[in-house]
Amino acid sequence: MPSPRTPLPPLAFAHFFSYAEVTEFVTALAAARPNLVTLSSLGKSRDGRELHLLTITDPATGPAADKPAYLIHGNIHAAELSGTHAALHTARQLVADHARNPKVLREMAFHIVPRINPDGAEFVVGTSGSVRSRIDRATRKPNTLYQQDLDGDGLILSMRQKHPDGGFALDPKEPRLLVRRTKDSKPPFYRTFPEGLIHEWDGTDAIAVEGRQFDWNRNWSYDWRPEPEQWGAGDFPFSEIEVRALAEFIHAHPNLFGILGYHNGPNGMLRPPSTGADSDLDAADVHTMDEIARFGAKQTGFPLIPVVKYHRKGERDINLRGHFHNFGYHHLGLFVFEFELGTILNSAGFKTEEIFGVENEKGYEKIMRKVLWWWDKQKVRDPLFSPWTPFSHPQLGRVEIGGLLTRHLAGPTLRDLEKISSDTYAFTLEHASYRPRVTLEDVKVDAIERQVVRIRARVANRGQFPTHISNKGRSLRRLEPVRVEFLPAKDVELLSAGGHRTLGHLGPLNDSRLLEWFVRAPARATEICRLVVKGGTGGNVTAAVTRP
Repeated sequence: MPSPRTPLPPLAFAHFFSYAEVTEFVTALAAARPNLVTLSSLGKSRDGRELHLLTITDPATGPAADKPAYLIHGNIHAAELSGTHAALHTARQLVADHARNPKVLREMAFHIVPRINPDGAEFVVGTSGSVRSRIDRATRKPNTLYQQDLDGDGLILSMRQKHPDGGFALDPKEPRLLVRRTKDSKPPFYRTFPEGLIHEWDGTDAIAVEGRQFDWNRNWSYDWRPEPEQWGAGDFPFSEIEVRALAEFIHAHPNLFGILGYHNGPNGMLRPPSTGADSDLDAADVHTMDEIARFGAKQTGFPLIPVVKYHRKGERDINLRGHFHNFGYHHLGLFVFEFELGTILNSAGFKTEEIFGVENEKGYEKIMRKVLWWWDKQKVRDPLFSPWTPFSHPQLGRVEIGGLLTRHLAGPTLRDLEKISSDTYAFTLEHASYRPRVTLEDVKVDAIERQVVRIRARVANRGQFPTHISNKGRSLRRLEPVRVEFLPAKDVELLSAGGHRTLGHLGPLNDSRLLEWFVRAPARATEICRLVVKGGTGGNVTAAVTRP
C-alpha cells in the first residue's frame, strides 16, 4: 500500500499524450493514492479502447454515490487535445491539495473523463491528421480521398498542387501560406487536399475528401436534428457509443450537480444556450449562470460568451442542435459550462474578440500570416509548420506535402496550457463550492411515557444551490426530491401515521424541515431506528438513533 508520501506522477506539458500515456498517468495516479482515487471505465470505444474514468473522493466520509458530485470531460473532438491535459491537471491537483484542504474531497466526489474520444485523439496525436470526432471509413467510396501518410514522415499533412482551377494562390507576403484566389491573384494557382490516396479514382477533378464525419457535440438528445439539417449529428441521439456511455453514466448518477467540458476554440468561458436566446431560459437561471461564469472569465481572462454568440462579427447567432449545453440545462437541469481553452492564435497574442472581429477571409489570412511570423521568433516552440516538400503522388503526380499541423494549430501552446489548466481548476473549485449540501441536524430523543419515545430531527440544505439546482431542474424528474426513510430497529413499533417522508426539494442555505416520529421501544432496545436521508444532488446521510 503506497504511503501518503508516495510521489504523485508528474504531469508534463511537453507533448500531447497518446492513449498509452493517458492510461499510464491515470493508472499511476490511482496507484499513488488508492485511498482517494479509483480508476474505472465507462466502457470501450468503437475501436476497443477504455473510456477511462477517475473517481476522486475521501471514502472515509462515505462513498462517492452519497456525496454531491461534479463531472469533468475532455477531448470529445479529436483534435482538441488540450482538454485531456486540463482534465488530468484537475485530477492531480485535487489529490495534491487534499492534505491542505481536505474539506473538498470529504464533502464531494469528482468524476473525471479525461478523453472521451480515445480513437479520434489517437489518430490526431499520432499523425496530426484531421477528424472532428469520428470518420466512417467502413465503406470506401470511389473518387474519395482518404487520409494516409504517403512520404513516411509519420505525419498526415496537406497536399498542394498547381492547377488552373485551383481556388488558392501563394500569399504574396508569406509564400508558405496559401490565400483565397481573387480576381487580382497572380498564378500559379493551387488546389489542396489532405495527404492521402484516392479510392478508385477515375481521373476526374471531382474528388471528395474522406467518409462521413461525425461531431459528437451534436449527438446529445435535446433539440437533436438529423443530417443534413445538423451536420455531424449522427443517426439518432446517442448513436455514438462513447457519447451514449457518458450519457448513461450521467443519468445513473442523480447526485451530479455540475458538469464542465473542455474544448479548443478561440478562448472563452461558454454557457448555455446553444440554440435560441437567453429569453428561452429562466431569467433567474441566466443570472446564476452568469454569476458563476464571471468567476471563470475573470480567473482565466477569457471572455464570457453564451454558445449562440460564439461566432464571427456580423454573422447570425449560431444554433447547434443536439449540443451538450442545451442537453445539460434542459434535460439535466444543471448549470453546465465549457472552456474553449484557446488556439495557437491566442498564444500568438490575438484575443478572441480580434479573431471573431475579422470581417472577411482577408482579415483571417492577415492573422495567420502574423501567427506564422510569431512562431518563427519562438526559441522554444511546438511543431506548428512543416516545410512544403515536393512529392511524386502515385495518382495526382507532382504535389508538395507540408503546411500547418492540425494538432498544434487547434490549441494553445503547451506552455500556455499549463497556466490555463491551473486557472480552470480554480473555476472548478468555485463552481463546486455552490453545491447543495443536505444535512441531518438536531436529532433528539425524548421519553414520553414508559416505552413511548419521540424522535425529532431536522433535515436541511446548507449549500448555495437548491437541491433542484436550477429553476428548470425543479420540473425535471431526473432531479430527485429529498426523502427520508425511517427504519425502526428490531421490536420497535412505529406509532406515527407514517414513517417515510418525501420532503420535496430544499432551497439553498436556510431551508429545512423539522420532522417528528413516535415509537414504542422496549427498554432493552439501545438503537431505536435509522434515518436515511436521500438528498439527490445534495448527497445522502444516514444516522443511527439511540436511546439517550
